Amino acid sequence: MIRVVLIDDHTIVRSGFSQLLSLEQDIQVVGEFSSAQEACLKMPSIKPDVCILDISMPDENGLELLKDLPSAIHCIMLSVNDSAVIIRKALELGAKGYLSKRCNPSELIQAVRTVCSGGVYLMPELTTKLVSSKLSLTRNLTKREYEICELLILGLDTKEIAEKLSLSVKTIYVHRDNAMSKLNVKNNVELAKLFHQQG
Repeated sequence: MIRVVLIDDHTIVRSGFSQLLSLEQDIQVVGEFSSAQEACLKMPSIKPDVCILDISMPDENGLELLKDLPSAIHCIMLSVNDSAVIIRKALELGAKGYLSKRCNPSELIQAVRTVCSGGVYLMPELTTKLVSSKLSLTRNLTKREYEICELLILGLDTKEIAEKLSLSVKTIYVHRDNAMSKLNVKNNVELAKLFHQQG
């Protein structure tokens, strides 16, 4: 039996999701909370397998609560906001799923089962949005910035890149810093990860 907790300040959303999930033989709703504070107090004793968490709540941002949840709880974020930046942030903080409040019943049920079994669930249109966002990020780079990023990912250092492109080391640093700023990454590891994800 998959034990599920719902955290959403809208009673109608919690009620609808609870009724829907309760129709499934292998899913049991073991808790419903209207605030992050209430969830923090009561969830440890309930020990759910899956938590469905609204990102926007009056007392605390759902992303803040996500950081404090035990890793044993598989969390699905729920939101009307399906911006790629928010989705990516939620996944970075440990969310295993992300659903729009416009999702259909089968997607909700599939998400619960997927994350409980150790997988990650994103609605297909959200996956498309994430990929498009990654692609558009690298499209913002100039040809030179893109070229330098590719060489960094291949393991060349700035001096080697400068020699290869017949540019000064200072120029390479400028292009690299501009590219990292545009891509919102802090180092070569993050840069490589982003390129591989969009690759």
